[in-house]
This record gives sequence, structure tokens and C-alpha cells, in this order.
Amino acid sequence: MALKKEIILENGISMNYHRIAEIQNVVNGKTILVIYSYVNQNQRNREKNNQLRYSDDIYKIIDRVITDYNDKLDIVSAYEYLKTIENYKDAEDIFEDDEIKNKEGVELNGQDDGED
Repeated sequence: MALKKEIILENGISMNYHRIAEIQNVVNGKTILVIYSYVNQNQRNREKNNQLRYSDDIYKIIDRVITDYNDKLDIVSAYEYLKTIENYKDAEDIFEDDEIKNKEGVELNGQDDGED
């Protein structure tokens, strides 16, 4: 899963594809969402499929969102929370090829939702 939204950096580069790379829980402290942003989904796919010649063959930025400690935060609710943050408001959900969602939009990762 990822989010699609244009975010223009101070240097003028447009980042359009954003994915949560990590959810870090500092015990009794804070929860940190680590977000990787790419120019577009194609750049993410190149990275995912090991199609990069060099580590700097792709433009990617890393953002961190810090919130109150939440050890129950799963990936789906983390994306929902992220969409409440100003930079990511009104972002569109993107599901990768191997991800499926049910009628409520919950990611099933290829698992049968029990409906035919």
C-alpha cells in the first residue's frame, strides 16, 4: 500500500508516491512513522525490483512523523492516520499488484475475504 499525492519540495522536485517503510515504537515513548517518498510509482517499482544500478540512481526522500505511543498501530491504520497529517491530506490509496482490498478497503494481501 502507498499514497498518491503531489508534494512539491523546496527545490521544486515533485514527489507523488509515498509509502510507510517503518513503524517504530519507542516503549512508553512515541510512535514514529518512517515514510519514503518517490517522484512516482515507477521509481518505487524500480527500487523494489532491484533495477537500480547505483543506490543514488533514484530520487527518494525520507520523512518521519512522530505521534503518541501506540503499540496497536498496524499498517492500515497507520496509513489512515498519515492521511490526517497536513502534507498527506486528501492523498489517494494505492495498492500494489500483490495487494487486494475488501469492500471496506481493508488490505488482505492476497488472502481470501470469504466472499465468492
